[in-house]
Amino acid sequence: MTLIAISQSSTNSGRRNDRGLALTSCLLVLFLMLATKPAIAAGKFSCRAGQGRTSKNAAGFRIKVLPNPDKVDEFDPACRALVLDAKKNEIFSEDDWGFSIEVAGQDVNGDGIPDVVLKAYSGGAHCCWTYYVISLGSKPALIKKFENNRDAVFFRDNDGGRIVMGTLDGAFDYFDGLCHACTPFPDVYLRLDGTNLIDISPEFAVNYDAIISENRKALAAEERRRLKALTGKPSEAEPVREAVYKTLMIVLAYLYSGREMQARKTLQELWPPFDQERTWNLILETRRNGILCYTRKDATCGEDAAAN
Repeated sequence: MTLIAISQSSTNSGRRNDRGLALTSCLLVLFLMLATKPAIAAGKFSCRAGQGRTSKNAAGFRIKVLPNPDKVDEFDPACRALVLDAKKNEIFSEDDWGFSIEVAGQDVNGDGIPDVVLKAYSGGAHCCWTYYVISLGSKPALIKKFENNRDAVFFRDNDGGRIVMGTLDGAFDYFDGLCHACTPFPDVYLRLDGTNLIDISPEFAVNYDAIISENRKALAAEERRRLKALTGKPSEAEPVREAVYKTLMIVLAYLYSGREMQARKTLQELWPPFDQERTWNLILETRRNGILCYTRKDATCGEDAAAN
């Protein structure tokens, strides 16, 4: 599948926990080289910690990001995002630590009507990002909101002309007691159809195959032996930490690309036998409650789920 980048946020530090996105980014550079259309300009944080502002016109609407004019103390959000119609009526307003305009004036959900995508960031060390998709049609309104512990990148599918979102499933952060830097974050690819978020990850099998190949080659025979021979729960302690990370990256790449049987088989091949069932169930539960929660109709996800 050929893709054209629309925007890409750069919050990665190059540490091991960002290998999945780093690899995906490398593949996307290749896609860009093969693309026949120019990339659309990327959006960066226009306001963060109350500093900076920007505005854009799109489809007769005005999109503004600016410091929060109502901030009175350190606990108030520092920035505000607004969408105004041609008569300067406010159709959308949200406050957060930081905001950027990711997509403006493009049809994101396939209904033929231009939209805007706003990205909010909470300002935490590793969390959290919220995305707002707002229709700029005759009945402007928020059509989708979703949250994740990792940020996203938007692309245009050059074959069908649709916008695709690539991200990492942030629900795996600190998975099973691992440290943030030890976390295996699986890649996810989503498309918005109307108001429904659709998982299209299996269409990107080539990306997952590259992750699988990279980690299989990096998983040394001695690492495999030590991990398989464990009689206690694997931890982030050396010498098994690298083996845990690589193994889980392989398993998750199979699972998220739609190859569940191969994912389960790989876990049985590489993981300590006594802990396979518990780990597999935990993987499935984490996946269900992560970014893919938003692909299930009427599911309660993100902060709403945490509040219940």
